[in-house]
Amino acid sequence: MSKPRVALLAGVVVGVGLFGVFVKGADVRSGAAMLKGTVKSANGEAMAGVTVSARPDGRTFTKSVFTDERGEFYFPPLEPPFEAGSYQVWAQAVGFAASRGAETIQAGSSARHDFVLNTLPEQDVFLQLSGSEMLDAMPGQTREDARMKEIFRVNCTECHQIGLVLQNRFDEQGWLAIIEVMERASYHGWTGPRTPPRNTITYYKQELAQYLAKVRGPQSPPLKAKLHPRPTGDAARVVITEYDIPTAVGKRELAVMNGSEWSEGILSGLHGQGGIHDVQVDNDGNAWLTDSVINSERTLVKVDSKTGNVRGFKVTAPNGSVQTSHGIGRDANGVMWFDTGGELGRVDPATETFEFYRPPFGSPTTTSGQVDAAPDGRIWMSARRGALMFDPNTKKFRFFQDKTIGDGQTYGAAADVNGNGWWTQFNMDNVVHADVASGQTYEIPMRPPDRAEVVMTPADREFYYNIGGDRFSGTFARPGSQAPRRLSTDKNGQAAWVANWWGSNLARIDLKTRKVTYYKLPAPITTANPYNTVVDKNHMVWTNLMSDDAVAKLDPKTEQWTVYKLPSIGAELRHITVDDIRGDVWVPYREADRAARLQFRTSAQLAALKTASGGAGVAGQR
Repeated sequence: MSKPRVALLAGVVVGVGLFGVFVKGADVRSGAAMLKGTVKSANGEAMAGVTVSARPDGRTFTKSVFTDERGEFYFPPLEPPFEAGSYQVWAQAVGFAASRGAETIQAGSSARHDFVLNTLPEQDVFLQLSGSEMLDAMPGQTREDARMKEIFRVNCTECHQIGLVLQNRFDEQGWLAIIEVMERASYHGWTGPRTPPRNTITYYKQELAQYLAKVRGPQSPPLKAKLHPRPTGDAARVVITEYDIPTAVGKRELAVMNGSEWSEGILSGLHGQGGIHDVQVDNDGNAWLTDSVINSERTLVKVDSKTGNVRGFKVTAPNGSVQTSHGIGRDANGVMWFDTGGELGRVDPATETFEFYRPPFGSPTTTSGQVDAAPDGRIWMSARRGALMFDPNTKKFRFFQDKTIGDGQTYGAAADVNGNGWWTQFNMDNVVHADVASGQTYEIPMRPPDRAEVVMTPADREFYYNIGGDRFSGTFARPGSQAPRRLSTDKNGQAAWVANWWGSNLARIDLKTRKVTYYKLPAPITTANPYNTVVDKNHMVWTNLMSDDAVAKLDPKTEQWTVYKLPSIGAELRHITVDDIRGDVWVPYREADRAARLQFRTSAQLAALKTASGGAGVAGQR
C-alpha cells in the first residue's frame, strides 16, 4: 500500500436555507412558508412544463420546479429555521425569453410570484435548443447531406455537446480552421502540432467545413427546429437542486457561466472551470465528486447536501504534483473508492481518512475510466487492455485481459451481483465480461439487429476498411457504430446495462446467458447520447443524456421512459448515480462545476402541498 499525501482544504460554506422536498400527505402544516405562483404566455394562456428557479441571495445553490397543466408551480415548504430570506426567481421555456424577479419569504408565510413569458425571435431560439433538437434540425434530406450529417455526428460530438459546436457561425475557412485544431485535440484541449492527427477528421475536414458553412454560415438561414414537448406528469413533479462548486476551492471562485441563462448558449468550460466528472453519495446524503482536470486546489470534492458546504481534498504525488481523479464508486458500507495517479484510492466518508493501493509493477494501471464495487466488496476498475479487480481483504489485484486487444482502451467498468466484472471497448463496439471463478473473459458485440444502414460512398467504405473501422479493431468515429461508453449492473438482479453512445440505445445483457436486448431512446430524443447507466433498488434504469442536459429513466418491465429535463444547459453530464437510501438521483455538471440532486414528488404529495397552500388561485401578473 502506497501513501500519497492528502491535504484537506478549508471548507467553503456556500449557503444554507434550502427548500424542503417531501410532502407527506396531510402532514404539511397549514401556512407553511413556501413559494408558489403561475406562468402564462403574453396572450394569457397557462403554460405547462415551464422551469421555475429560485436562488437565495448571497448563496450558491438553486432549486427548480416545473409548472403543472394549469401553469401553476409549488416549491416545497421551507425547512425551519431557515424560512425567511430574499430570493431571485426566474422562469424559462424554450422559445421564450426568461422572466426574472425577486421575492422575500417571511417566516410562517408564503410568497407568490406570477410570471409572463414573451416569445423570442426565431433566430434567438437556437441557442436554447437541446442537442437532439439541433441535430434533428440539420439538413439531411439529400443523400449527401445525410452522409455529412452522420460524419459530423460521430466526429464532432464525442468530447462535448452538439450545442457547443453549432451555437456559433463561421464561413468555410473559419470552420476549416476549427476542424484543423480538432485534428490534434484531446478531451482536455489542443495537444500541439506534433500530435498525430485523427485520421477520420483529416479525411473529411474539407467536406465537413463545406457542410457546416452551409448549415451555420454567416448568411445561412435559421435552422427549422421542431421543439420538444415540455415536461408533463412525473417529469414535471421533480424537484432539482443545483449546488455550485468553486472552480478552485481555496479561491472560492465560481464558474463564469453556469448554464442557468439559456439564451447565453452552451458554456465552453474555459476560464478555469470544468472538470467535475463522477459523483457518489455517502450514507449521510453528501455528494463526493472527482475532478478529472488538473486543479491545483483539489482532487476530490465533498458537498454537504444540507448546508451546501464544499470541502476539497488534494491528493499529491511524491513530487508534489496534484493528482486528478476520474471514476468513483461506493461499496455496500458507504466507503468511496476512486482512481488517481495510477492508484486505487479509498476514503471513509465518516472519518475522511484515505488509503491508496498501487497495482504490482508491470501490470496495467488504472486509467481514466470507471470504478465500481461488487456486493461482496471486491472493486473493479478500468485498465489498459482489460480490467483490474481488487480484493480489500487480501489487498491484492487481479488482471483480466481483453479477448481482442484492439487499441487497448477500456472506459466503462462495473461489478455485478456475483462479483464478476464487465467493461466496455468504446472504440470497438464490444462489451467484455470476466468470470472470476474460471478466469475466462467473453466478448459481447453491440450489434442491434435493426441497426440502420448508414449512407456511405464506396470511397468511405474503403477508407474505413483500410484504417480497421469495418473490423472494429480500435478505430472510432465510424458511422453506424454503437460506441458502448459506460455501464452498470443491477446489484439486486441479473442484468448489466450498457449506454450505447452513438447507437442512442441502452443494451441489457443477461448475466447468465449473455443475451443482449436493446431499448431505443424514446421519441423525440431518438438521437440523444446516453453516457452512463445506473440501476436503482427497484430495478429502474437511469441514464444521463449528455447533449440534451437531461436524465432518462427506463422501466424494464413496461419499457416506458420518463425524461427529466435539467434547469440548466451546457451541463455536459458524464456520470449519474442513485442514492437508494433517500431515493434521489445525482448528476455532475462537468463544464459548470456544479452537482444536481433530483428528488421526486408523487401526484398525491403535490396535491397535498397545493391544498395546504390554498392553491395558486388568481393574482396579478408581474
